[in-house]
Amino acid sequence: MRFPKLIEAKFLERLNRFVGKIALENEEYTAYIRNTGRLTELLSKGNRVYVKESKGKHPFEIVLAGYGDSLVCIYSHIAPKLYAEYVGGNFSFEPAFGNTRFDLFVNGRPVEVKSVNLVKNRIALFPDAPTARGRKHILKLIELSKQGYNPLVVFVVQRQDAELFSPNWDVDREFSEALELYINCGLEARAYGCRVSLEEIGIEREIPVALKV
Repeated sequence: MRFPKLIEAKFLERLNRFVGKIALENEEYTAYIRNTGRLTELLSKGNRVYVKESKGKHPFEIVLAGYGDSLVCIYSHIAPKLYAEYVGGNFSFEPAFGNTRFDLFVNGRPVEVKSVNLVKNRIALFPDAPTARGRKHILKLIELSKQGYNPLVVFVVQRQDAELFSPNWDVDREFSEALELYINCGLEARAYGCRVSLEEIGIEREIPVALKV
């Protein structure tokens, strides 16, 4: 997936979950953050970020954050598109099952795709903030499996430095327990690492999933 032209800026502070303040050419601007995670190690004061121009309420939107010599895509809403682009086949976006919507319906399978940004010691962790919505999705997929569906949970790690994925027990035990129940029911969970540059992002490889590390 290609990015629009990105501009390097300096992150100053997070004003709320969805808005940050950046410095660009000695001027300060607000920038939209399309990610509800904490992103503590990425959106720290003085860290470099890469933004695109926006026609919305805020003049910019943060797409990438620097982490050492690497880049991390924090634009979480593209994760389902990255997976759909990777697998191809017949798919539709946001299928509804009762009052619950999932990200994709791929070749007859309901698929929930999670964007992962946090990596510690080369282990990708999700979530980095408690997610009742994420737990609800996992439990609904278990319910659908009992109705004859073959569900799939996908974790797209939007950075290059992960070798393994695990649920983040320290941050959200309830989500982690739900994922453990899901996998112990014999249902499928997969994780993928991405290649990331200033020009594009794409899934590069599958990485193992471990319930506990």
